[in-house]
Parts: sequence; structure tokens; C-alpha cells
Amino acid sequence: MATDLRLVATVLCFVCTVSKFTTASPLAFLYVDPPAEAGERMSVLSEAERRGALCVQVHSSAIADMLCRDAGEADDAVVKRVRANEVPPAGEELGWAKMVLPRDVSFAGVLCGTDGGLADAERMLHALVPERSNGVLPARRDKFLANEALRAAGLAVVQQTSPGSWAAAEAFLRTLPQPPLRAVVKPRRGQASVMVGLARSLEQARHMFDRLQASKVSLDARGGGEVVVQELLVGEEFVVDVVSRAGEHKAVALWRYSKGERNGAPFVYDYDQLMPCAGPKERALVEYAFATLDALGWQWGPAHIELMSTVDGPRLIEVNAGRLNGCDGHGGMFLVRACGGVPQLEAYLDALFDEAAWNALPRAPASALLGAARLVKLISPVQGRLKRLHDEPLEGLPSLIRVEYEASEPGEYVALTIDLATCAGYALLLHADEAQVERDYQVLRQAQATLFEVED
Repeated sequence: MATDLRLVATVLCFVCTVSKFTTASPLAFLYVDPPAEAGERMSVLSEAERRGALCVQVHSSAIADMLCRDAGEADDAVVKRVRANEVPPAGEELGWAKMVLPRDVSFAGVLCGTDGGLADAERMLHALVPERSNGVLPARRDKFLANEALRAAGLAVVQQTSPGSWAAAEAFLRTLPQPPLRAVVKPRRGQASVMVGLARSLEQARHMFDRLQASKVSLDARGGGEVVVQELLVGEEFVVDVVSRAGEHKAVALWRYSKGERNGAPFVYDYDQLMPCAGPKERALVEYAFATLDALGWQWGPAHIELMSTVDGPRLIEVNAGRLNGCDGHGGMFLVRACGGVPQLEAYLDALFDEAAWNALPRAPASALLGAARLVKLISPVQGRLKRLHDEPLEGLPSLIRVEYEASEPGEYVALTIDLATCAGYALLLHADEAQVERDYQVLRQAQATLFEVED
């Protein structure tokens, strides 16, 4: 990952330098922290070019610091390029914009590609596009504060606490139904289920609590080792992809997440299934997502909101305001478009640059899709240097559109999959027949037991 990010740093410096001298477009937006995975970044750049818009790419301070640490003193040239392409300090945003933008061009919006860069992206939008500012609100990036903001707005939320000591955590845990105890212990800042634990005993909870207090999950230095302890929400997990324009929210996609226990970890991503907005449950999820954004003062930009559909109604898991859904970088945009929808990226740029196209967007996804689609996350049960892939069972699957592996060449490292950060790859399933997608998914899932042969 570090090597990939260093390469991205070099590429971004080149792109920004060329763009600011060659574009004559009056349309521009800022892209903070394009992901190291090229899928989302290339989609953003391609869509910007199609619309004739200038996309200025920069690193957040958190990502810049990480890149410089990875480069070290031995790679001073990379460090200089990274720092030259870092967001300006607070108070210097307008002067910086005058230097990087052509004359008579101004920013219309800000997009972010990482969790660690969200605070800087929010600050840059507030300073550069005040008429489209969402304000600066840490609660959007903090799982505990987000739920408390929703509670204050009258929405139903999870039982939770953010204890400063184990004694406080234990006191809360003893209020939950048990035996058996089932509680979630996780960082207030973070993503991809990294260090999210399911405690089935006080002893397990204590171990998770101590580990989190000693760790720093988010790259953003403003998020430390704070812990949130919550009741376990039981139900189906969904993600609502939303774009907002002047406080008007539109849901462009609804995904059902499948997660489960794998390789000793409790919440390993299995697949994302694109869903129609077909009934009361789905409509309730969309309305709860909109109410979440209202409670957090979100007016402009994309968000993908993770929710649990429980027997008592939707509950918030996390907000992700300011970022596209990460699945878009691995084929999610293709699946949405193939099933008759408008990808979140396109809807966001419509919100910035094309009011007529925005007005034509429906408020929620269709009640029926043109096909059945899943984005499957590959789960590796082994770790080590790849010897060979055994992907023969995948050949000829009718719904398999594409498969990509994190490790595909001999000698590349295969990680044991315990969260989204250690996902072994992605497979796109798309077919007119939902039953065919399910059959192919079962073949794919069974094949993963022996898919990666690693060196002893």
C-alpha cells in the first residue's frame, strides 16, 4: 500500500501542474486524496474531462504526512513533491486557489477520497465555496458524535457510550441484555471495519478496549485512540448512496451488505447487492438517511450512509459524508448504470454543474431494477506469497463480468482477510436472472477456499 501511495503522489503532482496551465474551462472542483486504487480516481478524472471540468487533485495533511513517513529521508524528491501538493494551512485557502486556478475560474465543490482527508476537505469547501459550505462539524466523522447528533434531533439510535476508562465501559456493558453479552467495541474514527470487535464477554471487551486505547486507527491526527461501545444491532445492513444539492437529498443507489464471521474476525465483508427501493422497509431506509444528513447539517455533496434495518426500524452505523461509496472504484458505478440507475459520481457532478440534469434525477432508486447485481469481496483464508491462482471454477460463470485480485502474480503477498482493508479482490456479478447470480455467487464463494495457493 505504501508503494502504491508514493506512486500516486508522483502522479498527482504531475497532473496538477499540467492541468492548471492547460485548461480553459470555467468549471472546476477540488479532489482531496484520490484513492491509491485507481478505479475511483480514473472514473472521476474521466467524468471531469467528459464535462469539460478541471479537477484539481491534492493531498490532505493526514495523507501527506503518511506518504512522507513512508518515503523517509532517503526519498527527499518524493517528500518535496508531496508537500508541494498538500492542502494549504487554514487561512491560506483563497491565496492558494488563486495560484492553482486559471484566471476567472473558481471551485464549485470539493470531493474527498479517504476517511483521513475528510476534515481538510470540509475546511476547503467552507473556505473556497462559502455559498455551498456544509460548515465544519467533527460529528460527521465521529461514530459516537454522529449518533448523539441524531439522538438530539429526535431520531432513534443505538445504545452507546464513549468511555474514558474500562470501569465506565464495564458499567455500560452490564446494562446490556446478557448472557450472552453481545456488544460492539470500535474506534470512534476509522473505516473498513478495521479493529471493529464483537465482544461476547467482559474479558473480550476489556481486551478490545485496551487495544483500541493504545492504537490509532484513523490517519487524521485529530482522531485519537477514543473508543465507542455499542449494543449489537441485529438485522440487515444497508448502504444508501446519497447526493445533496442545497439541502435537497437524492438517493441514487441502495445496497444490501452481507458480512459475517471469517478467519476469526466478526465483520468481514462478503458482498454488496444492489437493491430496488421496492417497499416500506427500503423507503424507510432512504428517509432515515435523509434525516441523518439533515441532523448533521449536510447540504452539498455525496455521502454513503451505513444503516442497520432492525425490527424497530433503521439505525445509523456511520455517515461517510463527503465521499463516494468505495465500491464505485471497483465496478459499483458500472453495476448501477447497467441496472438503470445514475452513478453517484455523475449525480454529484450534476449537482455541481448541471441543474437540469439534477432536477431530472428521481428522489430515490427505482422500485424495480433492470438486472440483478452483486459486488463480491474475495475472502482469503490463507496468507503468504502467492504461488498460483486456482481460478478454474470461475471460468464460464454466466453472470461473472469481471474479477480483480489484490495479488495475481507469483510472489505477490496475499493477506488473510479480516476486514475490508485485507480484502483479496473483487468480482462483479450481473445478470437478468437473480437466481443465476445466486448460483454463480455460491460457486465463487466455494472456490475461495482454494483460490489462493501460497508458498509454505
